[in-house]
Amino acid sequence: MLQELINAVRGIGTTTIVSCPKVPGKIPGIGAGAEGALDALGVGFWLPVPKRGVIVSAMYYDMDFEGTQVNLHIFRDRVTAIADNAAWTLSDADAPSLITTLSFVSYITHAATCYTFDLTNIGKAYACPGGKFWIQASCIAICTIAVTPKFQLQIQSFDPTFKES
Repeated sequence: MLQELINAVRGIGTTTIVSCPKVPGKIPGIGAGAEGALDALGVGFWLPVPKRGVIVSAMYYDMDFEGTQVNLHIFRDRVTAIADNAAWTLSDADAPSLITTLSFVSYITHAATCYTFDLTNIGKAYACPGGKFWIQASCIAICTIAVTPKFQLQIQSFDPTFKES
């Protein structure tokens, strides 16, 4: 027990903040046409992350000037696929894999061209042995996406082998 505590204290000095992905990434699979309210936005996808960490902050880039709340549902395992623009649902079987849902609600306007949604002080600790999150986005209101939105997570990594990519 004492050795575990000593190792944990030593590990604190080796943490670092990493960006996942390294540069803001696009949400894949968003089709043409209007996305319905309370629907999946694009398709689920894998994101490499440290095996252990704390989600510190996140940014959502609304490149299409929609101004609509978007959620990123973050899972430690792949869950049941939901097609783009299909109703967002979370099955009882998939619920235990949910790490957190990041709700991008409040935005800043940038010269009438785009919005950014910034979440700070999230503080959600996780362990993800596979070293990747399964992410599914959903939208709260109807939106018509012409320019694919982007996102980025900042994670305090407790995984000395993780490299940003």
